[in-house]
Amino acid sequence: MTADQGLRDAIRAIRIELRVVNDKVAMSAGLNPRDLDILDVIDRDGPCTPSHLAERTGYHRATLTGILARLEREGWVGKNVAETDRRSHTLTASERFDELRAIYAPVDRHAAALSEQLSTAERTTVIDTLERMATIARAASEEIGS
Repeated sequence: MTADQGLRDAIRAIRIELRVVNDKVAMSAGLNPRDLDILDVIDRDGPCTPSHLAERTGYHRATLTGILARLEREGWVGKNVAETDRRSHTLTASERFDELRAIYAPVDRHAAALSEQLSTAERTTVIDTLERMATIARAASEEIGS
């Protein structure tokens, strides 16, 4: 096996394992697995417009509208309507995000243990590699979609 093939195989393996974890988290929280993408973007990026969420998650705006209405009804997100333009709004994280953090706690605990085993240089390399992989995946998804 070449180093290139080994890297591709490792990426494929982690993609599957992360999907399994996210499916289990979603099921435990009573969510759809792709809802986690929306909630993660809101959690990491802060208050988001629906346009920002559509861009970051790949959802079409029409599809996203229904999903966001359901997530708001279920108390996962809050909606802040702009005072100057009542049609404009941002979505914010609610206290229910603590439920997700609790469900993800085993993953966070194991990731922290791994991080502690790595040297500072190794952690920096892993972070850089994962960030570069995310950039590559985003660019590839744009090519596939066009």
